[in-house]
Amino acid sequence: MSVQASPAASADLAAEHGRPIPGDALLQPLAIVAIALLLLNDHLFKAVTPGVVTGKLSDIAGLVFFPLLLVAVTELALAVAGRWHGPDPRLITAAVAATGIAFAAVKLLPGAESLYEQVLGLAQWPFRAVAGLIAGGTAAGVPTRVDLTRDATDLVALVALWVPMEVGARRASRGTFGNDRAGDRASAASVAGLRPYDLVVASLSIAMLAGATLDGWAHSHELLALESIITPWHMVVYLSFLAVAIVLLGPPITAKLGGGEAIAAIPAGYGTSVIGVGFFLAMGAADTVWHLTFGIEANAEALLSPTHLGLGLGACLIASGPIRAAWSRNEEATWPAFLPAILSAVAITGLVAFALHIANSFVDPWPRFSYELTDPTWYGPYIGVAAAVVTAGIVAVPMLLLIARWRTLPPGWLTLLFGVSIAGLTFLHDEGVLVGAPILGGFIADLLFVWLRPRLSSWRLQAFALLAPAALIAASFVVLWATGPIAWSAHLIGGTVVLAGGVGWALSLLLRAGVPTRGA
Repeated sequence: MSVQASPAASADLAAEHGRPIPGDALLQPLAIVAIALLLLNDHLFKAVTPGVVTGKLSDIAGLVFFPLLLVAVTELALAVAGRWHGPDPRLITAAVAATGIAFAAVKLLPGAESLYEQVLGLAQWPFRAVAGLIAGGTAAGVPTRVDLTRDATDLVALVALWVPMEVGARRASRGTFGNDRAGDRASAASVAGLRPYDLVVASLSIAMLAGATLDGWAHSHELLALESIITPWHMVVYLSFLAVAIVLLGPPITAKLGGGEAIAAIPAGYGTSVIGVGFFLAMGAADTVWHLTFGIEANAEALLSPTHLGLGLGACLIASGPIRAAWSRNEEATWPAFLPAILSAVAITGLVAFALHIANSFVDPWPRFSYELTDPTWYGPYIGVAAAVVTAGIVAVPMLLLIARWRTLPPGWLTLLFGVSIAGLTFLHDEGVLVGAPILGGFIADLLFVWLRPRLSSWRLQAFALLAPAALIAASFVVLWATGPIAWSAHLIGGTVVLAGGVGWALSLLLRAGVPTRGA
């Protein structure tokens, strides 16, 4: 005769064995820190130092906390009904998806924003009533609507949603008796795999990308300041290059001075990066000669200058070290160990996107301009559609190569790849309102990746390769529509999204046909 343990006894047994218990997602240190930061920011920091940082900080903290709250409430309800059997990774995925979609709707749709203001006012009313009684006054009579400012740039905070996703996934991995030690060992191995050398090179490569983007902005805004090769924007590139060159050349030079073999001292995967340092220096010297001969470039000239393209290639070679090193190792792609590799891929993708930003959906808002034959911008759809196709190809190539190399990839990798590589470009021509659009597109692509789980030998890869770039371009249209008028018709918008998806689908066919892969 079997005896069914009570929920309380089961919880005590689970706690004794180190297993999660229903609702303990809210007891995670991250959840406690997030809610504390949210309260401090809303009631203290915003009053003391109002600005962009404090404005976004509440969004970030709320997005970290709310999915864990949804998971906790759902688990407690299941436990009361006797249907909770341990943490389910599908639950945290659903909570993250629901939170992200609702957040994006509030930031983009007037109706959703109004509903949220009313619901938030209703939720805050009991606390305000209690606070009024404690202060010696009277309780608030009726709930009052909370006034919020709808800001599409807040979509950048969507990146934070993958933090609770990772926390929930690790919690679920400890959900059965006897697996807690294995989960702890896997977590420790992941932390140990975060190689400082890789992280430093990847971070400095991102700094070089940031410097190039700043310099690109200056070439269309500060023409008089570009008469010298020594500018504040150039200095960002120079200093980050100098730092990464020291890091890359340090091991072989030290080995040579010690009587060892210089080439053998170069870390695995970084030979190309060392070559990139020399190539970048050569292109820098050539760029000086080019400027003295032909003058300083402006606008699109700065992109297509042969020496500037050479500098971009050198920067890509430098940035390739961490991803090449990770590619050669027989390791799983998990956070935080995979962070340098994905930052390396982001830097390379961002540099390519910057070099081709004359055709990028997030730089110039062509869908806003009328295109009748008598209009000055009649050619807008031709450039706009081409920009969508180019943008889709730029992000689809690294996306598919990473899928081909690793059987599993950590949550949020596409939000970083799409978002960080493109977001900075929105400021080049003063379209910063679109900064959250690539983050939104990457977030949707991440959800598609979790749902479809694409593999090379499955139709799922082709479906994902079609939908992910389409989601990125669709996100640009959604944010454009939410922040101003759009002149393009539904025919143009729909066709452009389909073409973007077609680029990814075609590349997936090429990948499946002949690219060599190695599983991790």
